Amino acid sequence: FLQITSRTRSLNGVCVLWILWGLHSTAFARYFGPVVFSWVFVVGLVGNSSVLAILGRSYRSWRFADHYLFQLAVADLLLVLTLPFRAAHFVHGWTFGEFLCKLTEGLSTMNVCTSILLLTYLSIERYFVVVEGAAPTFFSKLPHIYLTSAFFWGISIAFSAVDFRFQTVTYVLEAMSLVCQLDLEVQDANSWKLGLQLSFFILGFWGPVLTMIYCYVCILTKLHRNGLLHMHLPLHLLVVIWITFIICWAPFHCLILVDISQRLGHVRRHCGWEKVLDLGLVISRCLALTHCCLNPLVYALGGAGFRREFSRIFCRRRQTRRRLDSEEFSQGTDCSAIHGMDYSIIM
Repeated sequence: FLQITSRTRSLNGVCVLWILWGLHSTAFARYFGPVVFSWVFVVGLVGNSSVLAILGRSYRSWRFADHYLFQLAVADLLLVLTLPFRAAHFVHGWTFGEFLCKLTEGLSTMNVCTSILLLTYLSIERYFVVVEGAAPTFFSKLPHIYLTSAFFWGISIAFSAVDFRFQTVTYVLEAMSLVCQLDLEVQDANSWKLGLQLSFFILGFWGPVLTMIYCYVCILTKLHRNGLLHMHLPLHLLVVIWITFIICWAPFHCLILVDISQRLGHVRRHCGWEKVLDLGLVISRCLALTHCCLNPLVYALGGAGFRREFSRIFCRRRQTRRRLDSEEFSQGTDCSAIHGMDYSIIM
């Protein structure tokens, strides 16, 4: 995150003001970043571990979405484990070596790519169920689930290879510390490097986002037309998860695309704009990484199944468990029979 200061280059005399702003941005990051990441680390570690414990305990009765929600929690937990390194990066610079620099940024790319692909696939399945009347039978077959999961993780690993190749640790004079940053400078950048980045933005983010927008517009239109919008509770949770993902990650992706375009000379550099871009990258990056703790909160607030399973494991209230089981069974039977709601044990 101190990499914002690494963008300082000899532009002209007036850009001395930008250097001073960069120092203010760095000082802001050193206080703002560790506080945010400490909070996200605790909430994300407890929340995602709870999701994995609940789903792992009930793996014999997994429904379609549970296979992918489990992987979503794994991806978030991997990102959560990098947050202490990121917090230290704000304060002391990067002191953990180049391998951990590459691994930390690679896990970040892997998280965003895996998460959005899993959410897109769940959205497509809901589209078939609600709009087309039924999903193809191969959706629910275990070999197909394992194959699609391996495919999604393979794509994510391929995109993260860019970080493993180009992330490096360098000393930045303006920050007076070591910085973990993407080594993509104007003087040695090739067009294929930009192509790798753009392919990630298009195929790994904006393409899936547009697909999900189409799916949910069709789904919500169909449910509204049939007067069933208020009854499709798992879909509501899935939409909330999708919206939180977009809100968290879209600003950062937009700004980093502008930054890369500036580095490669496709966007004219302007000191006033760079002041805004520097601080925007810090804040949007922090906002993006907070996403790894939000999904468990969505399950806890909106998912009766999650609260029931959490009570089973952590509270051990046997009478409450039997009462909730009875209520959930009667409600779930009606909904799943009528609206295809037998979707997830935590929703």
